[in-house]
Amino acid sequence: MRVGVVRTQVPFVTGGAERHAASLVSALRHYGHEACEITLPFKWYPVETLTDSILAARLTDLSEAEGVPIDMMIGLKFPAYLARHPNPVFWLIHQHRQAYDQWDAGTSDLLDSSEGMMARDMIRAEDRAAFARSQRPIYANSQNVAGRLKTYLGLPSTPLYHPPPLADRMTQGAFGDYLFAPGRLNPSKRVDLMLRALAKTPGPMRLVIAGVPENPAYLDDLRELAAVLGISGRVDWLGGIDNETMIRYYAQARGVVFTPQDEDLGYITLEAMLSGKPVITTTDAGGPLEFISHKQQGLITSPDAEALSKAFTMLYEDASSAETMGQAGLERYQSMQISWEHVVETLTGETAKPAPGPAQIAALEAKAAATPAEEAVARVQAAVAPPPAPALPFASITDVLQAYAFDTMPQEKGAGPAPVEPGLAQYLGSHWTRYLTTLHHVVSCAPRDILDVGVFPPLAFEAMVVNALQDVKMSGIWEGPHPYAQSVKSLNPSYPDFDIELRPANIERDVMPYGDAEFDMVLGMEIFEHLALDPHFFLSQAARVLRPGGHIILTTPNVGSHRGVRKMLDRESPYSFGLFVPTGGVYGRHNREYTPREVEALAHGAGFETQFLGTTDVYDTHVDPATAALMIAREDALELRGETIVFVGRKTGVPSAPPPGLYHGDPARLSGKLVLTKDEAETGLTQITAQNTSSSWWPATGNQATALLAEWINDAGYLVHTNVILPLSEAVAPGGETTFSFRRAPDQPGLGTLRLQLFQTGVGAFTGTGRANLLELPCSEATFLALAKQAI
Repeated sequence: MRVGVVRTQVPFVTGGAERHAASLVSALRHYGHEACEITLPFKWYPVETLTDSILAARLTDLSEAEGVPIDMMIGLKFPAYLARHPNPVFWLIHQHRQAYDQWDAGTSDLLDSSEGMMARDMIRAEDRAAFARSQRPIYANSQNVAGRLKTYLGLPSTPLYHPPPLADRMTQGAFGDYLFAPGRLNPSKRVDLMLRALAKTPGPMRLVIAGVPENPAYLDDLRELAAVLGISGRVDWLGGIDNETMIRYYAQARGVVFTPQDEDLGYITLEAMLSGKPVITTTDAGGPLEFISHKQQGLITSPDAEALSKAFTMLYEDASSAETMGQAGLERYQSMQISWEHVVETLTGETAKPAPGPAQIAALEAKAAATPAEEAVARVQAAVAPPPAPALPFASITDVLQAYAFDTMPQEKGAGPAPVEPGLAQYLGSHWTRYLTTLHHVVSCAPRDILDVGVFPPLAFEAMVVNALQDVKMSGIWEGPHPYAQSVKSLNPSYPDFDIELRPANIERDVMPYGDAEFDMVLGMEIFEHLALDPHFFLSQAARVLRPGGHIILTTPNVGSHRGVRKMLDRESPYSFGLFVPTGGVYGRHNREYTPREVEALAHGAGFETQFLGTTDVYDTHVDPATAALMIAREDALELRGETIVFVGRKTGVPSAPPPGLYHGDPARLSGKLVLTKDEAETGLTQITAQNTSSSWWPATGNQATALLAEWINDAGYLVHTNVILPLSEAVAPGGETTFSFRRAPDQPGLGTLRLQLFQTGVGAFTGTGRANLLELPCSEATFLALAKQAI
């Protein structure tokens, strides 16, 4: 049978209706019919143009094409379904709602015209006449659409559900930390309501919005609203995304938010159900309510931000309920027996038999040839794809957590291993690809002794290492106030036990608590971005504890990633994590994110040569098409545009100077100690010893010379004299010292305080690094002024 599927086309707009028609054509072809889409352009404003569109549709003859009859016309949308045909079948996506429910609701554009009522009556009359021409039942794509037809025209119709276009490709995945809100962006979808609800939701839950705005100004308004609400950092705007990315975001979401106003059907609900995700929707959403029951397949709230935020919070705080409702949604979809075979048989009146050939119903949407934008995205994705995963006996982080007794609390007698805490598995699971990427490089270096800096229990990555490398020894540095040691026991005899000791240190301030040349490898995974003062000091210490030829592996967010570029172009901060975390102290947030070349330059300054420098997308593979095209046009090194930097360096020399442009001053010299070595009460002779604890010479003259900063505070506690710089008498070698002598008046009432600090001229005091002390002594103002005469 030759079948024409008739719909309207609004230029540059693609959404559910377009996907619906394309899928129907594919299904008809699959079951042996010759089918094609027939589209009529539609403009509904002003009223005069609307009536022209109606007339144009009525004058269109679809009974034949080039003398060959079209056996059936399936009409989907107004006014295209007004076309003339002797055998019309109607499967309504929706009527022209501005003449129906939107008129009653007061939201119709027709109400703004003096001829609006005339147009409304004309539309209703045309619909009645068209539907009367059909000898077949009228079908609607949902109960909601069928209900409107009955309410306004008194005509019965049968809901005929169909699978969404990606039905057989949807997958179920982990329950992540975000809510997914896909779909075309227009006011009827009420994205603004989602944003207001998110602003009332405590905690770090994110909202990921995917879709293209029908009007770019509407997207600007939404972004501005997010900024006003203070949630810009919690909202990801993906724009238009490809099918693979869409499927992945569905699969890894905590839940799906869909809050339209009186939606006809909405693929989003069905796609969420097929992904095993609960749906958050509203009592006036229309179509979604045909599939979702409150607290069964999702959550239904009143359409206000306060109620919606409570649903967000419930889903975020209770992953178990989210999983239960998501599974119930999947089971409900499967029980409804929604299929294209049934749709084709119902509309054509013929038994549906697949046409010969390899096409399967899973491929209803034939993949079109890649567009330039898709090619650009593919090139970037290929450039920043993770390397092959090393051989491991684990398929997920949950497998790792179940394989070892990480819990140090003794088990009750007869009790089995403690169950894996879902929140922990979810958090660590989000880093799984990064762990595998890092482990790939660890294995390639074949170390025997590894120092993991910034490690913390549970020691899941360390368990992965000992399963990938035989006879490796693990050690660590952490921020805890005390040393920590654990013998981690395997719960499976095929996995090795391992021991580890963690020693406390602040890696920007403290000498690493290990001897020289103790390790083959130093790991610094996701710590670089937390450093607030001096990454060169950390790298220099790493070089010290490494054996000659040893390796350092650094992973850290890439501020110049394709995602960072997209954020900057969208007037957002490019940081991957820009939140302040007061409870975590100064190291609780990302203090500085780097480009790959900056990380490499810092490592070179600490005595490492590059073995590998690259970037990888380890959390999210989505690439914005416009950003990809821009980077390709610039001929950027795409391999350096991934979200996470991976640097592998080999120790070849002693630390030198940090790269110019990244520091104010020379940080390699900013370690020292002041000691009062002589204090004679009778003579007032005072001797101060300055000890150079850095790895570099202290010059006594010239720019960035080491000196003493002297200040005087009176007996009332006020700083009176400052910025008195006293030169050292000589240059001081690493590990060396020099003295500075003067006389103080005997103790007497009313004395002030002399405060001394090591100082780098033109830069500042050493004490800001945390690697130098200050010295305070009783001192008269006269003595201080005499001392000041020696100043530079």
